[in-house]
Amino acid sequence: MNVRTTLTNAIDQMGNLLLSPPYGGFGYYHNYGPRTRRAVAFTFDDGPSKPSTELLLDTLGELGVKATFFCVGLSVQWHPDVVQRAFTEGHVIGNHSMMHSRKAGLMLSGGDHIDAATHAITQVIGRRPRLYRPPWGWLTPWEGRRLQQRGYAVIGWDIYPDDWKVPEVPAEQLVAQIKPLVKPGSIILMHDSVSNQIRWNKTETARAVRSLVPWLRDEGYEIVTIPELLGLPAYGE
Repeated sequence: MNVRTTLTNAIDQMGNLLLSPPYGGFGYYHNYGPRTRRAVAFTFDDGPSKPSTELLLDTLGELGVKATFFCVGLSVQWHPDVVQRAFTEGHVIGNHSMMHSRKAGLMLSGGDHIDAATHAITQVIGRRPRLYRPPWGWLTPWEGRRLQQRGYAVIGWDIYPDDWKVPEVPAEQLVAQIKPLVKPGSIILMHDSVSNQIRWNKTETARAVRSLVPWLRDEGYEIVTIPELLGLPAYGE
C-alpha cells in the first residue's frame, strides 16, 4: 500500500468517526426516533436506478411498506419516472446531493450540490424535499448549522449493513447483520443503487427487505417513514 492510499484511508476513517452517524455530525443528525415507540424506518440511498429501484418498489408494494428514498439528483434526472412512481405510491423522497460528492457536506459551496438536487426532485414530484442525508454521512458543524437554518432536517441512521458492497452481499448475511441491532426507533440505511450509475441490477437488498419485514412485524414493530418516525415534515415550500 503506497503513502497516498494510506493517507486517504486514514482521512476516511477520521472523517467517518467525526462527521458521520451514529456518533459524529456534531449534533445535527437525527440518527433514530423515540426509543419508547416500537417503530422502525427503512431508508434507501443512492438511487434511483433501473431495474434495482423498480424491484425494490415492487417488493415494498407487495409487503405494504412505505419507505424513505434519499435520491441523488443526477439519478433523478436519469429516471424521473421511477421517482414519480415512488412518490405516487406513498414513499417519501429525500435529498442525497446532486452527484454524491463528499463536498456536498463539507464546504459552504457544497450547498449548490444540495440545492441542485432539491430542484431536480421538485421538478419531478412538485414538492420541495426537506429531508437531507449527506453522501457518506459526512457533515461539518458549519454545514450542519447552515442546512438547519435553511429548513433542512439532516437524517442519519443507527443501522448500516453491508449492502453497499460490490459484488453484492447475500441477503441472508444482510439480515443477520441487521436483526441484532434493531431497537425501537431504529433508522435502517440500505441502498437501491450504486451512486451515479444509470443502470444497476441490485437484487439482494430487496431480498433482505422481503425477509426482514415479516420478522419485524412478528417482533411487534411498526414500519414507518422518516417523517412518521421523527415527527418532521417531508416537504416545504
